[in-house]
Amino acid sequence: MPRLVDHDERRRAIIAAAWRLLAARGVDGVNMRDLAAEAGYTNGALSHYFAGKDEILRAAYEHVLDATNERIEASVGRSAGLIALRRMCHEIMPLAQDTTLEARIAMSLWQRAMNDAALATVNNTAVAAWKRRMTRHWQEAIDAEELPATDVARSVDLLMTVLIGAQVVAVLDPATWSRAEQVAMVDVVLGV
Repeated sequence: MPRLVDHDERRRAIIAAAWRLLAARGVDGVNMRDLAAEAGYTNGALSHYFAGKDEILRAAYEHVLDATNERIEASVGRSAGLIALRRMCHEIMPLAQDTTLEARIAMSLWQRAMNDAALATVNNTAVAAWKRRMTRHWQEAIDAEELPATDVARSVDLLMTVLIGAQVVAVLDPATWSRAEQVAMVDVVLGV
């Protein structure tokens, strides 16, 4: 009887291997041979699950974004206004070991996204969705008089820039960018 293969599980194993290599070596240090070895498959076996390295890298980045979105949903729940906005920011920022690892992977893939339209679209779609949700929560906070009236679109752009910057600093200079400093920086932007 032929052995049943769980294709989704194999795809997840390949994505996990890509994560490990991206975190350790960056995007330029990932090649198909090493990726196959890290995943425990032959190089040719990868082609059964992904069309090539670019597709694997996009899947790895989507996995980072999915993990972030799951944390946001769990943390924000039914909250609204300032509480929801702060919780959302905390889930995007690299405040813990796993989210700092995700920031390392994301930073590595941003380099690739500069020349890969599909990867750039993955990034830009996620950031746009986060900004829409931040806009909603910021407006809720204004309506509830938790935050002063402001140009919400510009404020959200500034906040998103700070969150992305926090990822860069946490990866490149982690000794000077503590959890408390990151949280305080977001609170400065929010004016709380």
